[in-house]
Amino acid sequence: MLKRVPVREITLGMYVHAIDGPWLAQPFWRSRFLLTSLDEIAMLRRSKVGAVVIDLDRCVGSARPAHSGNARRARVQSDIVRREADSIAAKRVTDDARDFMKSVFDSAESGGRLETGPLDGVVRSITDALERNRSMLLGMMRLKSRDTYTYFHSVAVGTLMVNFARELGLAADEVRLMGLGGLFHDIGKIRIAKEVLNKPGPLTPEEWDEMRQHPEIGHALLLADDVPSIALDVCLHHHEKVDGSGYPFGLVGDDISLAARMGAICDVYDSLTSERAYKGAASPVAAIAAMASWSGHFDQALLFVFMKSICVFPIGMPVRLRSGHLAMVRDNGRRTSRARLTVFYDIADQRLLPPYELFLSDIDTSETILDTPDPLDYGLANWADVKQQLLEGHDPSIGKEARPKSK
Repeated sequence: MLKRVPVREITLGMYVHAIDGPWLAQPFWRSRFLLTSLDEIAMLRRSKVGAVVIDLDRCVGSARPAHSGNARRARVQSDIVRREADSIAAKRVTDDARDFMKSVFDSAESGGRLETGPLDGVVRSITDALERNRSMLLGMMRLKSRDTYTYFHSVAVGTLMVNFARELGLAADEVRLMGLGGLFHDIGKIRIAKEVLNKPGPLTPEEWDEMRQHPEIGHALLLADDVPSIALDVCLHHHEKVDGSGYPFGLVGDDISLAARMGAICDVYDSLTSERAYKGAASPVAAIAAMASWSGHFDQALLFVFMKSICVFPIGMPVRLRSGHLAMVRDNGRRTSRARLTVFYDIADQRLLPPYELFLSDIDTSETILDTPDPLDYGLANWADVKQQLLEGHDPSIGKEARPKSK
């Protein structure tokens, strides 16, 4: 159960679940920890933090409350408080990171030095918020206005890169560097004319030529400062495509680094799901479906890992489950707002099953979904027919003559 406590009332043995204050003001890199020393309490009281959210179930000693009241009601109240705390934390992270990136862009635009040290704090703050509630933070990142797009897009791509890197199981330091790469990837746009950058209609060939210069401009800006090489790489190569049709150098396949291939995916996904002067925002599912259909644009294996990291997949995509079954991604349907899988095939027995549903929100997609297979490799020569039956809500394991007719 969670409880908000003013810093003047904190005591030894309390377990801090979240710090209720600007992340730049709080004195700890960690957001969750047990208060074990008077020095920690003194640091919190000297800071600009007004309160902390403590987890009563993880407090120890005299700080642990006696059990009382209805357990079920307490759990419900705890869940509500936890969601509220997560929402507050996600909102604060997005707002603070956006404002900080605005100051970075403004400083670079005026010729100032790029300071990467404080940006490590932004990445750590994002990482903590992802650990606390991934879906809430990723959802918050989509709520950007046209006026704040330039700064918020960098924050969103940085967040997606951290989330992506964690899904790939990269080491903590690599995760941090990927986050920095996302934050810096579009810094070169500060040298692109605003009328080109925010043009509501199609760009002319001359304007496209100018726009396509921003990776090299950004790389030159970052090269003049003490910026990690991964951030330089993402900035310079996030518009390369695996088939060689990207820019600025037309790199092909593995000639494009892992970081740049990740950056390309995160950049396009956030761009598609954002409202701009010249277009509306696509839904996450529509964006992912479009990206999956672009032959030669992305590393397809990486794109699938990215889908797992954001828990969004194209409708109709087959997936292989750790349970030894094949399933297909379905739309939300009329009766539910939750994305779902329809499980339909037993791999070991090589037979169609009466289909049943799994909701993505009820499973750990990272652990449960292994890959997206070719159904032909599992003997489903009639996959097109099976897919259509599943999309229509029919059971492909029974004969057509016994199947109810569509209305």
